[in-house]
Amino acid sequence: MVFVGDERFWDLVWPDVEGLVIDAVDVVGNAVWIDLHARQQTVTCPSCGVTASRVHSTYMRRLADRPLGGRRVLLRLRVRRFFCDNRLCSRRTMAEQVPSLTTRHRRRTTALARMVQAIGLAVGGRAGARLSGYLPVRTSRDVILGELRKLPDPASAQVRVLGIDEFAFRRGATYGTVLIDVETRRPIDLLPDRTADTVASWLADHPEIEVICRDRCSTFSQAAARAAPDAIQVADRWHLLRSLARAVERTAHQHRVCLRKDAETGETDQPQEPSDPASLAALIGPPEPSDPPDGQLLARVRQWHTDIHQLRERGWTISRIADRLGRDRKTVRHYLTTDLDQILASARERRPNGHINRFKPYLQQRFRGGATNAAALFRLRLCRLSPVEPGRGRLEQSTLPGDAACGGITP
Repeated sequence: MVFVGDERFWDLVWPDVEGLVIDAVDVVGNAVWIDLHARQQTVTCPSCGVTASRVHSTYMRRLADRPLGGRRVLLRLRVRRFFCDNRLCSRRTMAEQVPSLTTRHRRRTTALARMVQAIGLAVGGRAGARLSGYLPVRTSRDVILGELRKLPDPASAQVRVLGIDEFAFRRGATYGTVLIDVETRRPIDLLPDRTADTVASWLADHPEIEVICRDRCSTFSQAAARAAPDAIQVADRWHLLRSLARAVERTAHQHRVCLRKDAETGETDQPQEPSDPASLAALIGPPEPSDPPDGQLLARVRQWHTDIHQLRERGWTISRIADRLGRDRKTVRHYLTTDLDQILASARERRPNGHINRFKPYLQQRFRGGATNAAALFRLRLCRLSPVEPGRGRLEQSTLPGDAACGGITP
């Protein structure tokens, strides 16, 4: 069926569009094809604003529109190209645009673009692509995300409580800073990096901020102290719970032997002197050096952190940095992805040979008593100080007559 010059059809379906003439309407399968052209005689140059009326040429433009009656709607719009008669203008020709219907470089009408944007805002890209097949609207995840990127950024209001955190453009390589209005729970800005200067520059333009909610990163604390000294700095709930959970986990791990002993029933026998000290041959080596002082350890951690980040900024890979500094690749990646404050906090709690330190008083007592066989002392430590459950591959302490499994040392 064909309709020529039927403007009532256009007024019923698209009342917000004016200045168009329908040439034909054809139904082909599950699609409705509409041929039309604009009836305006002049256009305005987008560069200089001069009105143009001389036609240069015409071409056919295909546009997808909102579905009608369960069918896809496709427009064949005959577009004219006009001359710009302003000699001072750099633009020589221009194509006409129909208000409320077309925009430059877009293959769908403005109404359909708003529909695709609404789908993307409601359910996202992948789910929106699946939903659009039932409307019916032909689109894809990339098209939906592209339409969302064309939306203007919402105007940011006055921010009283600001949330600052980092996010990854590319995990382990490039990081930025996200700024969130805590009261409305909406992101307000994205910064290209996570340096103190960039954050301080943004804070200087927003003096209305009263509270800054951040993590334990020293970069954000320095920026807040420099640009917003009157703002109150608080730790957000997620980082507080995460830090508490990690502290509890580390404490439980360090005292797991004590917790295991408390869970056991029965009394524990006290160790006795070895029965035959002369039969012990191998001697324990010299005493281990004392732990380095905290200042020396923290200074060494800071120097590693500085060297690794300087080499990374020069474009070095993780493997090359590890070879250059003589460190493991996992260590280099840990220093690149973890805040310096967290590394320093972990270094303060770390001590070398932590597994043997808790047994030093007992081992020194046995060594001074004549038990100088290191292998026997090690087996005694396993049998006497680190018991296991029955049936786990080792005999119980009560089934060791004479403690023969412990090198002849009777506990």
